[in-house]
Amino acid sequence: MRETFLRLWEQQSDAILKSALQIALILALVIVARWLGGRVILLITRALTSKIEISERRQAQIRTISTLLNSVLGYILIFVGLLSVLAAIGVNLGPVLATAGVTGLAISLGAQQIVRDVLNGFFILVEDQFTVGEEVTIDGIHGVVETMGMRITRIRDDQGRLITFANSTIGRVTNHSRGRATLSVDVGIAAEYGLAEARRWLTETVRRFNHPALYGELQVLGPRTLETTRYTFQIRGQVVPAQLETVADALREHLLVQAKADGTPIG
Repeated sequence: MRETFLRLWEQQSDAILKSALQIALILALVIVARWLGGRVILLITRALTSKIEISERRQAQIRTISTLLNSVLGYILIFVGLLSVLAAIGVNLGPVLATAGVTGLAISLGAQQIVRDVLNGFFILVEDQFTVGEEVTIDGIHGVVETMGMRITRIRDDQGRLITFANSTIGRVTNHSRGRATLSVDVGIAAEYGLAEARRWLTETVRRFNHPALYGELQVLGPRTLETTRYTFQIRGQVVPAQLETVADALREHLLVQAKADGTPIG
């Protein structure tokens, strides 16, 4: 047995050593390529996210796409490295590739939904349709985005339920967290206070109201009705959409506190 092994080793030692060196070289090249590819993706990501004018939302999207590219690069290198190792040990790649093609076709037919999910998820990220933390309505369901992936998206609805969407099923999306929303609050002041005095007090009180979600200054419009017992004014302004109710509540509280302090008959 030993003699047979030694004779086989003498006959095949060169081929075995050559194959071993080829495999070692292939593995080294795969590792180096993976490291270099990862570094390039990282440098590009840092360059894009380091720009001052890039928003946090866009930075998060760039990082997500960077993670996706790293995963794709890893899978490609593993596949190429595996084929190269098989070729190095003398395996005929023709039947292997043919089998892989048939298997890949069968898998692709059964995984069309997953492919559509991933593609649509990619376009959602690239087109910046929405991101985590934003208030959205997806196909009639309203909620806040909790997680975003390449295949699925989860939102928490108004009743606290966690709803999962396959990205390929996402059709109509309304993003309530983008742009500006119009704040409108009606304030009534008793007519006995006097029209000019009522407008002056309300304008001065509104001028002292500040909120981080408020764009610019608030406007006092009115009177909006022809009532003789009270004057109804409308306060309007632009706010962050997701903070609309919060700002409105804060403004009402501010008006009530100031009215009580100044003895102004509002209602």
